[in-house]
Amino acid sequence: MARDIVIWPNKVLNTPTKPVTDFSEKLTSLLDEMLESMKEAEGIGIAANQIGVSLRCSWVGREDGTFFEIINPQILEKSGPVTLEEGCLSVPDQYEKTPRFHKVKVKYQDRVGEWHELEAEGRLAHVLQHEIDHLDGHVFVDHLSNLKRSLILEKMKKLQKMMSRRKEAKDAKKE
Repeated sequence: MARDIVIWPNKVLNTPTKPVTDFSEKLTSLLDEMLESMKEAEGIGIAANQIGVSLRCSWVGREDGTFFEIINPQILEKSGPVTLEEGCLSVPDQYEKTPRFHKVKVKYQDRVGEWHELEAEGRLAHVLQHEIDHLDGHVFVDHLSNLKRSLILEKMKKLQKMMSRRKEAKDAKKE
């Protein structure tokens, strides 16, 4: 079942996630919920903390439209500084040029705990860096100037208030 996407500046998005140590059915269920949430929101990646779960796991989208999970990822190497336009499910409808690297080498586990290494460049490297940033407690707006970040912050606070009022109205109808 899809879960609601957490909107920045929610504290869970700015707190480093905990390593996954339990590779049981609980993890499989979480990964399934994350995938549904990401697809429903039409994203190309999602981290567990974006649905309010502070665990170090994420889904990453490839250029061919397929996805794979990364658990306990670490960036081993990065090269070729590049600036790319970036958005985020937790910062809806906001896009800004963000400094990243063209090429990365990443070590991660899969859902059964096996370790893998991946060298990626271009869009895949970009998505990997974005999702690993989430797991480290960073949102892409953290890479922006104070002015841009504060303008986006005001928009997100308004969005959060509107969403809260909608939820209250919906809950009131249930009573």
